[in-house]
Amino acid sequence: MMKKILTLLYLLGCVLVASAQGDDSFNKNSIALGGELTLQGTWQVDFSYHRMFTPYVGVGASVGMWKQVSYHGVPEGNGWIVSSDYREAEDFFLRPSLRLVSPTVLKIADAKLKLFAEPGFMMNIPLGNVFVDLLGNYNLPKDVVNVHTSKGTWYAFDCKLGLSVDVGDMSIWTGYKFSTLDTYALRRNLVYDNVRFNDFYPKKKCMHGVFLAVSYNF
Repeated sequence: MMKKILTLLYLLGCVLVASAQGDDSFNKNSIALGGELTLQGTWQVDFSYHRMFTPYVGVGASVGMWKQVSYHGVPEGNGWIVSSDYREAEDFFLRPSLRLVSPTVLKIADAKLKLFAEPGFMMNIPLGNVFVDLLGNYNLPKDVVNVHTSKGTWYAFDCKLGLSVDVGDMSIWTGYKFSTLDTYALRRNLVYDNVRFNDFYPKKKCMHGVFLAVSYNF
């Protein structure tokens, strides 16, 4: 599915670049603050910058973090369990991206409605890190141990598809996002007391969500 999306976006980009030749009357810089929620139980916030080479094609990057709202499976064993503060996976990321924007499809007063697509490459911090509670009497924690690994998939491909509403130098971006992110990817190779954490986690699934961002263009 991702290959088909990328092929379609490449063809669309070629058309948009060709149609924008000689047009220099547009804002070339865009900074945005955005958020996202997914059906797989994660939230995300990010800050982004894009440089538009034509009114329809630009490149940029975002930095941010994501975190699980709830967890699925808690690794545990004889006399130990993952600490409560480390049961929801989270990470910081850098996400280079390509932005493709259509010409105005609808104009209402000063508002211009456009379609856009934004494929990206998310790079997480390549470290799986949790603390494990060692249990004593009455299963109360008596000590903690750090368990970490640099093994695992630290990157993901994604694509945003949606609408933008431009009013003056401000824009609102919203729509659907598809991602190959596996929230447990950097924890699946963790092992403690000969117990593999991956045995407690659900199988990897592609993520689907919605996003909203507000940008200033200059």
